[in-house]
Amino acid sequence: MSRDAVSLAEVIIKYGRRWDISDSAGGGWMAVRRHGVSGRALDRGLSNIRCAATLEQLAGYLAAETAIEDGRTISGLRRLRSRGSSAPAR
Repeated sequence: MSRDAVSLAEVIIKYGRRWDISDSAGGGWMAVRRHGVSGRALDRGLSNIRCAATLEQLAGYLAAETAIEDGRTISGLRRLRSRGSSAPAR
């Protein structure tokens, strides 16, 4: 069993204000937004749910979401796309 490069505690400290983060019943990890975003925000690339195979991958998705929210949309979207994510989950 390999250890993720980041710990759950680190991810919760960094992103837990906006996201509920937990392991997924089918394996992997998921983050659900504490407060859903509008349709307009979804169109900008934000999502209400993110899933990933590893905690490290989930942390990367949440970093990209934060970048989009903070107005760094182009780099945030590029980061999401470069990690193999297609359209964000709504």
